[in-house]
Amino acid sequence: MDEEHSPFLIGTTVSGDSFIDRENHRERLRTNFRSGLNTVLISPRRWGKSSLVRQVALDMAREKDVRFAFVDLFHVRSEQEFLERTTEAVIKALGKTMEDRIADLKKFVRGVVPQIGLGVDPQSEFTLKFNWPDAERNIQDLLDLPERMAKAKKVRLVLCIDEFQNIAHLPDPMGFQKVLRASWQHHKAVCHVIYGSKRHMMMDLFNKQSMPFYRFGDVLFLDKIKRTDWVRFIKARFASRKKAIAPEVCELIAERMQDHSYHVQLLGHVAFLHSGRTCTRAVVEMALDDLLNQHDALYHRLVDDLTTPQLNYLRALLNGVERFTTMDTIRRFELGSSAHVKRMTMALEQKEVLDFVGRKTEWIDPLFKIWLEERYWGSRLRMV
Repeated sequence: MDEEHSPFLIGTTVSGDSFIDRENHRERLRTNFRSGLNTVLISPRRWGKSSLVRQVALDMAREKDVRFAFVDLFHVRSEQEFLERTTEAVIKALGKTMEDRIADLKKFVRGVVPQIGLGVDPQSEFTLKFNWPDAERNIQDLLDLPERMAKAKKVRLVLCIDEFQNIAHLPDPMGFQKVLRASWQHHKAVCHVIYGSKRHMMMDLFNKQSMPFYRFGDVLFLDKIKRTDWVRFIKARFASRKKAIAPEVCELIAERMQDHSYHVQLLGHVAFLHSGRTCTRAVVEMALDDLLNQHDALYHRLVDDLTTPQLNYLRALLNGVERFTTMDTIRRFELGSSAHVKRMTMALEQKEVLDFVGRKTEWIDPLFKIWLEERYWGSRLRMV
């Protein structure tokens, strides 16, 4: 093991030793998947949804009658792309070799002749392209493809769809949702796990009675990882590279990043790079200062994209304000009116600056919060 290689993973899904317990969520998902129960997983961006689902897939890897297909809708902007990416994922999940996959395409894809593009490794990388008029005429058959293939191969298929809220960007989002729901609700050999990071959009999709996916499945809200679990994890990660770190320093890393999964790993990574044989509080603060320097230009652009009232709202939040619609708060922070406050919260949520969980407000990026406090406003923060 390379002792200088960072034990923290950032910008990718994590599993194995890099994954932190979440045992209750893992067991619930395993039970849902074995039972064929559709599941909706919601949390802010970078809290570990994708890693959780991938880890459960690894947990169940030895179960020969279960297969996982992964689809990411992040760049999907049309029904055609949705069908292409979903078909790719299912064909890949249910066929071991490229020869198997070509045979499955010929056997199961009906009414459409796909164009196949091979990647650097043709055994694992390929893309499909459909002629849209043909695909549109056979849309029901393509949507039922996962069910037909899973039944034929006598397996349970778990169809995992990430960034599902992006379905709202399709040309006819409501119409396509109705078509999807009409197809998926009859699937018996396939269960769907749907996850997304824009909480308000996901809530609208699955909790509004007027929406096609209302009560589609078991809805789970992913919590933050507990501080005690973070302390144990960070200490173990440093120990794996023969470096020492005290529990209170591990806690400092988690506390400064507000227990946000991605950002705790990020600060842990930079602190590891700055440390010698021991990581101290001073090293963590040095690492944090380094991160603030790296993100300075990005955060300046983010601030430029915010209106003055929106910045005033963030300043009020950092000053400990909890009731934003009182006359005193509106006057002190120049928020305009209670109606303006409502619009600002919606805008800050849509811009992924804040997330509102009941009465609790979460910063999507805790590093941005620190930058506002220490770099942007500094000693002027509470001069109101």
